[in-house]
Amino acid sequence: MKNIQHMFALLLFSLFLLLPGAVQAAETVQPILSVSGYGNAQGAPDQAVITISVVNHAMDAETAQKENAVKASAIQNAIRKLGIEGQDIRTRNYSFYPTYQRDRGHENEISGYEANHSVIVTVNDLNLVGQVIDTALQSGANQISALDFHLRNTEKLRKTALTAALRDARSKADIIAQGLGKSIIGISHVSENTGNVGHRNYSMAMMAKTDNMAERTPIEAGTLSLDATVNIDFILSN
Repeated sequence: MKNIQHMFALLLFSLFLLLPGAVQAAETVQPILSVSGYGNAQGAPDQAVITISVVNHAMDAETAQKENAVKASAIQNAIRKLGIEGQDIRTRNYSFYPTYQRDRGHENEISGYEANHSVIVTVNDLNLVGQVIDTALQSGANQISALDFHLRNTEKLRKTALTAALRDARSKADIIAQGLGKSIIGISHVSENTGNVGHRNYSMAMMAKTDNMAERTPIEAGTLSLDATVNIDFILSN
């Protein structure tokens, strides 16, 4: 009988420990301080991407196509002579379509044909950016539709931004913990979010070749920026 009573007592005690209140009472809950940190890093770009187009219109399809092909070829050859590798010049878009009359009653009549050939030129020497643009325009291009600056290796910038975000989070946590009369004794969770390096974009309007383009186009690359955030759950002393 005593053995049965002893086993029954142990069973009741085990059930008691399984109760939520009993578990919470048995465990020591450490206070948690959740803090977010922000960091930013800036760096100079080392690559430019230029979108160059030649657009022309002619009364017949063959003339429109041939004129466009001649100009597009001249542009690419001239750019290569500046030291730009062939692999850094690639076609982005080619379109060829009829144009129509706009006069009332003649809307369905073809007025000619338009050809548009756009190439993307990657420039790894930023000192050549203005010269590439000028050379393209002087060789027959009549549109520079985009100019973007990039950073090829972003690891150093990313590390700098994350380090700044971590320092920011720890600084905030130290101030708050001290104000509460507690100290930081550990970390329970960390998460981070690092954005992409924002490229610099110049939206460039239509630029046509003129006979007096003697001045070189000045281009300033500026700087690129990267943001990083961290979320840290610090464990505080009781």
